[in-house]
Amino acid sequence: MRYGRRFSLPIDPWPQASLGERMSVGLVLTFLLLVPICAASAVMIVSATIGAYIAWSYDLGASVRIAIERLIGRMAG
Repeated sequence: MRYGRRFSLPIDPWPQASLGERMSVGLVLTFLLLVPICAASAVMIVSATIGAYIAWSYDLGASVRIAIERLIGRMAG
């Protein structure tokens, strides 16, 4: 025997829809949301990769510049 209220949405958009129909609509909506989420993730990965490359190349350039300055300092001294 059941006690309490039966759970239902305040406004049921498809009162005659079966569970399979509701599930298929939910899957379609989920897959429609996956496209922009995947696109945003791809943009974030590409921007992080570019940022890491810029930081790496800046560090490499600074290291090379310091090495050249040390070499010039030895040659002058």
